[in-house]
Amino acid sequence: MPLEVTGLKEMATKIKKIEAVMKSTRISEMALEAGAEILRDEVKRRAPRSKGGGKHAADRVVISAVIEGKIAIGFIPDDWFMKYHEWGTSKMKARPFFEPAFNAKQKEIQQAMYNVYVRELKKI
Repeated sequence: MPLEVTGLKEMATKIKKIEAVMKSTRISEMALEAGAEILRDEVKRRAPRSKGGGKHAADRVVISAVIEGKIAIGFIPDDWFMKYHEWGTSKMKARPFFEPAFNAKQKEIQQAMYNVYVRELKKI
């Protein structure tokens, strides 16, 4: 009794579409941006605030454009001194906020990035 297999062409087409989604630069950029927004919001929440109503670095956390598959989250150039809060100096104790923000939201960031891929895969 011969075995007849059907649907292989359709399956191969679907696999190629899945591969295209997984290799898509646009989709990977969307995933990076989704994760970056979560981290930015948490960094803003944890960043030190000035006393006396001055400018707050927390209000100036920015997300870069995606360049060569990488995205950066940080402060505008005027806030270069924020690294001293994070790492401390010989005269100032470290008061980290950036790394703890990442550690606290790492799973949520990964989930948001995963959700972008799932959403795009459901479209095929």
